[in-house]
Amino acid sequence: MADFRRCILAFAVVALLFGLLPTANAQGNVNGLICTANAAVPPTLRGEGLTELVGDIVLTCQGGTPVPAGSAIPAANIQVFLNTQVTSRLLSSSLSEAILTIDEPQSPPNVAVSQVVLCTTPTTGCTSIGTGNVPGNANEFKNGTNPNVYQGQVAGNSVFFVGIPIDPPGTFGSRIYRITNVRANANAVSAPGANGIPGQIIALVSASPATGGSGLTSTFSINNPQVTVGFVETSLTTSITAVGSTTALTASGIAILQCVGRTGATLIGTAIGQLNYTELFPTAFKTHTVIGSGITPQQTLGLVYNSESGYYNPTSLTGSYTGAGLADFGTRLRASFNNIPNGVSIFVSVSNTQFQATANPLTATSATLVASEATVDGSTGFTPVAATTSLAAAGGGGFWQVPIVNGSGEAVWEVTAANPLLNQTYSFTYYAAATPSPSTNSPAVGTATVNLSYAPVPPTFTAAAGGVAQNASVPVPRFVDTSTAANILAVTICRTNLLYPYVTSQAGFDTGLAIANTSTDPFGTAAQAGPCTLYFYGTNAPASVTTASIASGTVYANLATTLAPNFTGYVIALCNFQYAHGFAFISDVGARNLAMGYLALVIPEPATVNGRSASPFECGQTTGVAGACDNSGEELSN
Repeated sequence: MADFRRCILAFAVVALLFGLLPTANAQGNVNGLICTANAAVPPTLRGEGLTELVGDIVLTCQGGTPVPAGSAIPAANIQVFLNTQVTSRLLSSSLSEAILTIDEPQSPPNVAVSQVVLCTTPTTGCTSIGTGNVPGNANEFKNGTNPNVYQGQVAGNSVFFVGIPIDPPGTFGSRIYRITNVRANANAVSAPGANGIPGQIIALVSASPATGGSGLTSTFSINNPQVTVGFVETSLTTSITAVGSTTALTASGIAILQCVGRTGATLIGTAIGQLNYTELFPTAFKTHTVIGSGITPQQTLGLVYNSESGYYNPTSLTGSYTGAGLADFGTRLRASFNNIPNGVSIFVSVSNTQFQATANPLTATSATLVASEATVDGSTGFTPVAATTSLAAAGGGGFWQVPIVNGSGEAVWEVTAANPLLNQTYSFTYYAAATPSPSTNSPAVGTATVNLSYAPVPPTFTAAAGGVAQNASVPVPRFVDTSTAANILAVTICRTNLLYPYVTSQAGFDTGLAIANTSTDPFGTAAQAGPCTLYFYGTNAPASVTTASIASGTVYANLATTLAPNFTGYVIALCNFQYAHGFAFISDVGARNLAMGYLALVIPEPATVNGRSASPFECGQTTGVAGACDNSGEELSN
């Protein structure tokens, strides 16, 4: 933040200087040339983005006296200064993908490939020769001889172009200088606050004398040197809901009982919920390049492609310009799973639930699973991750098991079709599988979480590297992670709940309480163990009491006078194991005149399946069907 404040201060100083430029230069314009700066369609930029493509800057120049035919054209340096870091990819040393073009080469109505002539020495500039004050002068930089494409150099918050030929068009039209493929760290610019006003990325454009390839220097006035090249908005909101709805999942909806688990095709095939990514403005989600198979050229200057890539002309941009404008992939959406309990497997749908594979990509909604968040798309696009198996419930693309290491794993989907006119939501279903084994504490008790964000984010790259210009080893686009963890499933223990309806330790009476752990039996039941917590309700009820762990095949016993002196009421014991049984014995002290005993009642353990909760009474429904519940442990009949 301190660096950004220093940047703003420097920006203010530059703005002051630029405010003086038109007046200072008005009397000294070389050859009378005057240029006006404008931003071509300033886009809405993602506040989470570190490499957002800002709008093109266009200098429209008129008037002046053309350089005589056959004479070398004087040169100037043109620099753009932003109020945030320039993050255009570095293609070689400080040379970047940012491009300055002269007179819109290879753009309608003249689209010949031969019109693009690269300056092959962009660090020092190139020599251009004037054609004189003749009607053909309008095509001076489209005649296939003078260089008309220059590569920019990045330094912090600026990108500059060296040795740009400055030849006034005279009375024959205008001269156009276009600066494109400038990426910016939008995350360093404040997104809208309570007032709702978007943040702005501002560009200041200057021209200064330079010794170009011709050995001659030039400069010129720039009217309106300060332009807005982008508006910064928060672009992504996420949620976790029940499948096919906007209803948030409840605690019971994500619960998995340890002794029930989720096994078999029926349970795996029924999703727990869906992960939703919603764009907050229509162009937040973008494809890799414009519509087409694989990577498609985007070589018409000034055209808005609504993709992650900018001006990309693979035929003409060669040498040090190779790859200029091309992103590594389309918008990627990440689900980062954490705290997954041991014994739980997570599955996600390969495609979004509204996947439209054959629809027009401009109006469709489709995203597909990729291998990892930073895997670069190949020349024919990316290779989708294969489904583990196929289920109709998985959105038509099957589902995939997320590799979990030390309780963490991630799934990443790439947007392959997006409608730039609508706010869209991409939803992916998720599933869980777990084999019940309470005796081995599997699945382990715990709550799993997920973070939903754009991708890639740190630590795929370091936070320090993410916000400044980098070479091809650091991915484009890249983002910051603004997500918060949300619960997606919770494994809970299976208990036995015992009710002692009458317990007393008053007026010379006492009650003996016993709890037997009968998980050791002749039926092959796996041994379990755990403590019981006794809750007292009634006269002089004390705080709850938790026993030591009761081993399988043993009995816990104690007296009410010890646990709850002078108490009369009832007791509920919650035992963290199945197959607990209780017995109470009430008598006067010494059991001389009155004594009686009874078995504790077993209160059914509330169970969940398919995201539905059972009441604390027996369900009486078929296991595994919609709306059913799976009761655990021993239960009394109604």
